[in-house]
Amino acid sequence: MESEAAVPTWNYVAVHVSGRPRVIEEPDRVRRGIERLVRAQEASRPTPWTAERAPAEFVDGMLRGIVAFDLPIERIEGKWKLSQNRSDADRRGVIAGLTAEGGEGAAEVAKRMSEALD
Repeated sequence: MESEAAVPTWNYVAVHVSGRPRVIEEPDRVRRGIERLVRAQEASRPTPWTAERAPAEFVDGMLRGIVAFDLPIERIEGKWKLSQNRSDADRRGVIAGLTAEGGEGAAEVAKRMSEALD
């Protein structure tokens, strides 16, 4: 007797960009870019990390190890897998599971799946 086996898969939304990268050679420009990135990533923490609180030689050493670049975008492609090949009941079950799981990523996928159902 055959049975239909469920294969676990993951739902996702992805954006792929293509272009020709250009290396940023100016140390001050690299530092400013990293400082913006650190502020953005640390903003939600109760005590955000800042380069100003780290020893200058540590920060300078880390910056020397970074290859920064600009990527002028020539092409953008979006792709998603949101259980669109499944029944509405299955999709609602996935949405409920992701919502119960918690976490920013799971919540965002559940939101996108809900929007696709409407």
